[in-house]
Amino acid sequence: MKESGRPFHEFTAQAPDGYASDFSAQADAPRASLEAGWYLRSDQEVPIYIWVFSETQLADDPQALDDRQRGFALYAAHSVCTRGRADYSYASAEIMETWTPIVAPDPDVVDPDRYGGRITGYSTPAFKKLPPGAPRTVGVLDVDYARVAGRRLPEHWDIDVVGFMVMQRQKSPTGSGQEVWQRTAFHTYRDHNLSDLNAAVETVDLVIGHNLFDGDYRCLRTYGDLVDVGRLVAKTVDTLYFARRLITAGTSRAAGLDLTTLARAQGLRERAKKVSRTEAHQGIRTIHDAEERWFFQPVSDDCGLMLELWLELLTAGILRNQERKSETVEHTIGEDQLRLLTEPQLTPDAFTHLLTTRGTVYKLAGSARNESVARIHREIERQQASGTVANPHPPAAHRQRCLSPGDVGELQCTQLIPVTETYCRAHRARRRCRGNPALEDTCTDIVQGDETHCRWHRMTALYVSRGQRISEDFTRPLPLLGWDLGSDWGYDTGTSSFFARLYRNGEGLSAPPTVWLSGLDPELADVVALTDAVEEATGQPRRDIVAALTYDRQSPRDRAVITQDWEPVACTSPCPCGSPNCGHGGPCPNDECDGHDIHAMRNPTTETDVTAWQDHFDCCEGCGASFVDITLPSRPWGEVDTDAGVTVYPGVSHYGLSVYP
Repeated sequence: MKESGRPFHEFTAQAPDGYASDFSAQADAPRASLEAGWYLRSDQEVPIYIWVFSETQLADDPQALDDRQRGFALYAAHSVCTRGRADYSYASAEIMETWTPIVAPDPDVVDPDRYGGRITGYSTPAFKKLPPGAPRTVGVLDVDYARVAGRRLPEHWDIDVVGFMVMQRQKSPTGSGQEVWQRTAFHTYRDHNLSDLNAAVETVDLVIGHNLFDGDYRCLRTYGDLVDVGRLVAKTVDTLYFARRLITAGTSRAAGLDLTTLARAQGLRERAKKVSRTEAHQGIRTIHDAEERWFFQPVSDDCGLMLELWLELLTAGILRNQERKSETVEHTIGEDQLRLLTEPQLTPDAFTHLLTTRGTVYKLAGSARNESVARIHREIERQQASGTVANPHPPAAHRQRCLSPGDVGELQCTQLIPVTETYCRAHRARRRCRGNPALEDTCTDIVQGDETHCRWHRMTALYVSRGQRISEDFTRPLPLLGWDLGSDWGYDTGTSSFFARLYRNGEGLSAPPTVWLSGLDPELADVVALTDAVEEATGQPRRDIVAALTYDRQSPRDRAVITQDWEPVACTSPCPCGSPNCGHGGPCPNDECDGHDIHAMRNPTTETDVTAWQDHFDCCEGCGASFVDITLPSRPWGEVDTDAGVTVYPGVSHYGLSVYP
């Protein structure tokens, strides 16, 4: 079967009695061989909708991965003949070429929850009885967003779907005195029926979820004309809010507290959903599509995982947290913290106060007072799609300069292009990274296509394309004079913030940092804010801080120029040379003089060793000068050629070789 590539041998191509559908599948963009996604086979009397699994979804099945590498894709086929189930088989690339890629299948044929399979009677394994006063009926809430504007502000997001799973505590059928949680209902809401969520909330004792206060409820409260968020808050237990209170007493945001990481740390199952619903399928281009089309990503899976996390915390009495260095730390849950899992955590007024202290409450004037930016844009797109409104303004006809920086040492490209484009023809194929202009951090890396920044500056630059923000944690040393022996800085995806741990030289690295800039107060959303905070905390010159933050991005030539290009200062001031303990301010080597040395300059020495430098010291009392030879492997003053000759970097003075910039 697999070798022949003949699919659907179970189908009879006979339409069931009474079958009729006016659904018309929307064709998607062409796909490469064996590419995952939805396909349509329409050569039989009934349409057959085919979901082709990706390699990521097959990661736990070695046999399926082996078949994929041999050129056969695993698929699930659905039609009215399967009656809500799915037939699994394999297809070759040649067979898949006869199928039509589509955005989504007919929702009347394929259930919109998990690859077409009907939602089964979900229940939890048996567990010991909960303490008295624990809820008997809970509703698990999860909101999937369409992030079309203001990616960092949930108030600007639009809902795609709201899942609400109702679970009831019952005696275990095994008769062991234990209990199980059995699902009694599962609701999905879009904006057209979101008001029905109010009635569903009244049927449960407690609402549980993850990141409700900071994410889901901030999005839902812009739908104040449809849903009462105050009702939700009055019954809510947020496991993320609980974890933050337990680990840091609510004073800062610890890393590793997202649902996927927490579930893994507690030993629960992996999260099936890896991306948001609006990013799950590349065929979705607009919010109108997101409202009208159907997605395969299951919102019920997250609801189930959140329930299992809540039960694990409630029954085990321990929260395991995986920190940055992959170390798992256990936090004991006391009686006071246990009540945070069984009783509502905030009143509606306390929730409003929480939003106000974080600067997330906005007064919207006029007819938009209950609307989010996303909803306004969605309505405009809906009207444009239906043809009831058109843009009366013609596209701009003027031209602008290409936005690409020029070559090294040059200004911005001077080529004029249409306003609808970004780069001229030459720079669309190859151009320099735009660096970080806010820090005057230039970059010589080459980027292509739609990219505007290299990988490093996509992580640290202020202005990057949407969707290219930091997606991974990183830590870098901070070689700042007087703080360079143990300080570091980086980015924490758990808090969506930069941070810096500053140790003053001479203080033990086993103790807490001298200054801990966590990103909470002040907020460190970008590198400029981090630079401001480090400058205020250390009192060091801003030029030195920027040089320390961009040290890893500096070329050997840049480092050589910085090593030599500075002005001496009085012996009572820190030396600007950038090297710790360089000898500046030390006693004069003349035993008969009570003066101190001033580091006057640093110049290359020798004609072959590019790491050799010589420091020049002057006595502040004027008794004489002294010289010290040093080696700086990370700051060579030139490079060795293939013929064993030496080339001095431009901008560096080498008096022994008569090189002057």
